[in-house]
Formats: sequence, structure tokens, C-alpha cells
Amino acid sequence: MFYIPATTKYKINEEYPIHILFPLPTNDGRRNENPFGITILKAKPVVDEAVEEVYRRQLVPQNSLRIHFEDSKLSDAHGPNVAINQLVNNTLDCIIGYAFVYALAPVARMSPYWRDNDSYGIPVITSVGLTSNLDNRREYQLMTRISSPYKVVKNAVIALFSVMNWKRSSYLFHEQRHDAANPSIPYGECYLLMASIQPHLYRINRMEHNYFMFNELNYNHQRIKENLQKASIISNGKKEPP
Repeated sequence: MFYIPATTKYKINEEYPIHILFPLPTNDGRRNENPFGITILKAKPVVDEAVEEVYRRQLVPQNSLRIHFEDSKLSDAHGPNVAINQLVNNTLDCIIGYAFVYALAPVARMSPYWRDNDSYGIPVITSVGLTSNLDNRREYQLMTRISSPYKVVKNAVIALFSVMNWKRSSYLFHEQRHDAANPSIPYGECYLLMASIQPHLYRINRMEHNYFMFNELNYNHQRIKENLQKASIISNGKKEPP
């Protein structure tokens, strides 16, 4: 972990402002790339209100915040470069955003190492990136998730299984990669949520091959019915022998 002296102070005013980058898409794009529908147009009014509130409370001097909205294009190649360009221009002190988790992850991993004379790394604040593989604080040292990560759901599910003494489970969820010919489609939030829960439930029930996926964009009534029947059968409790 990086050490930041407790006595560190920085001059903040209109001449030496805080540069805040919002790397967001201009368009909604595909839901599997932007599951929460975050765009620049939707975020900008909220950011404007927040900046006014910061000045009203006199948390920082007037006109000392520089807000930069940049189109991330929902791309894991272009998105990180948006932050790198700001860094090269010395106009990056904080990152708030990313709608596409595959663009967020490399930036959050690298940002602690973006240091210079007036920075001990660049903090990243986000409402996405909820999966368990982003929980590692050593790897993502300066990332803050403002939404509850999936480990909160996992903890609740494990607690429920413990209280109810449940030993069997099955999963049935939407995954756009399922029945799709395009291998470049990223995993969806339903899959990522289940992936955060399954390893922990496995320690309880030792059940494998207990998940069933469907593609709601390619709906098949008969297949859904069959998967529901299979999921019900394998997750029902077995009767104890007399």
C-alpha cells in the first residue's frame, strides 16, 4: 500500500484547481456494455447541482473545480485512454464514472501509480464495477464504489442459507452471450452477480452444473419451461430415508 503523509497539504484555488474527469458515453449503447444506462447527458445536471452545492457549503474556494466530460465510447480501448490523455495534459486529479466495467478495471488498477509532485495517485469513484473480482483492495487501492458491491448480496444469501439450513441451490438467469454467435459480447450483470455468489454457495452444497442460462433477446418458451423444471428438481430438498 502507498503511504500518504498525514500532514500533506495542497494549494487549491482558481489558479490551482481540482480537475475532475467524468469518462462517460454520449449514447446509451448496448445494455450489456452499459447495464445502468449512464450517459453524459443524464449525469451532467446532477454534476452541475453537486458542484453548486460544494461551493455553497464553501468546501472548496469558488471556481476551484474544473469538470471534464469526455466520451468513453463504451470501449475498453478508448475509455482508459480518455483518462491517460487527461493525465498527460496534467488535468487529472480525480475520476468519477465509467459506465462500462471493462474500461473501468484497467484504470482503477493503474491509477495508484499515476503519481507526481502534487499527487499520490488518482482516486477513482464509480457506481459500476460491483463484482467480487474488483474487491481486492491491494489491486484497486484508490477505487471507491458508491453502490453496494455484489459481495453484499453474497453475504445476505449465505446468511439466509445458514439460518434456513438450506443445502441445495440452482441458478436461472439471463445472459446475452448465451445462444449468441458473437463471442465479443461481454458478460452481463446477471452472470457477474451469480459468479460472485456461486463459489461461496459451493462450499455449502458442493453442487456443480446447477445453473441454467437463457437469452431474453432470443426467447424460447419451451426451453425456459424445461430449464425451470430442471432447476426445480435439482434444488428441491431430498427426502430422508425412513
